[in-house]
Amino acid sequence: MCAVMSPSWQNPGPARRAVILTRVRTPAATIGVIGGGQLARMMHAASIGLGLRLRLLAEGPDVSAAQVVHDVAVGDYTDPATVAGFAAGCDVVTFDHEHVPTAILHDLVDAGVAVRPGPEALVHAQDKAVMRARLAALGVPCPRNRVVAGPDDLVAVAEELGWPVIAKTSRGGYDGKGVWKLDGPEQAGIPFEGLRADAVIIAEEFIDFTRELSVLVVRRPGGQAVAYPVSETEQRDGICVATVTPAPGLRPDEVRDLQAMGLR
Repeated sequence: MCAVMSPSWQNPGPARRAVILTRVRTPAATIGVIGGGQLARMMHAASIGLGLRLRLLAEGPDVSAAQVVHDVAVGDYTDPATVAGFAAGCDVVTFDHEHVPTAILHDLVDAGVAVRPGPEALVHAQDKAVMRARLAALGVPCPRNRVVAGPDDLVAVAEELGWPVIAKTSRGGYDGKGVWKLDGPEQAGIPFEGLRADAVIIAEEFIDFTRELSVLVVRRPGGQAVAYPVSETEQRDGICVATVTPAPGLRPDEVRDLQAMGLR
């Protein structure tokens, strides 16, 4: 909705001049958000000032975002028919999390649905093996790592990298789940217990890092990209409990380099 200002001189005297505000209603875009967690809840707050409508596909009626968003559908985000039916009522579809199966996202794109980010981008958040390969191709420094076929392969890689070693499932891990710090060969079988069919295990060298920094990057379909200020995250038991933005103690050249890395 916008306001159009039009002068009215019902009385030609300048003292009687008035400005009439005419309300012109334009349809608000409907953004479909898959997943009802904290990020979706924050999207709802931001959408109000932007005049956008949010439609939510939630895992349950009482999840975080479902408590505040008006238009809520409850359903299984891994079911193709459920996701397709939800997307039919949206101008664009985005996500609270990265766990929607990649094949479903490709089906949406093939059906003409605007998916942001698209499956070619989101797969790098869905699959750590794909992400590691892409970062290496871009020349971004990473811990030494390798996909391992089984416990014996993991032990061989760990002997090369040095114990302790970090093992990660390529798909499905979050909030400390699917990540193991292994101190010796006797623990090498743990990551493979209950491993999902579409995932692999990545072994990577243990890095005793000082702090974790992140850069949020956005890109328009036309290619214009922007990097937001660098943030520092506080992790407890593998879960992010707080962020500080901008991250303290960084020189301007460090900020520039980190943002440039995010924009690669």
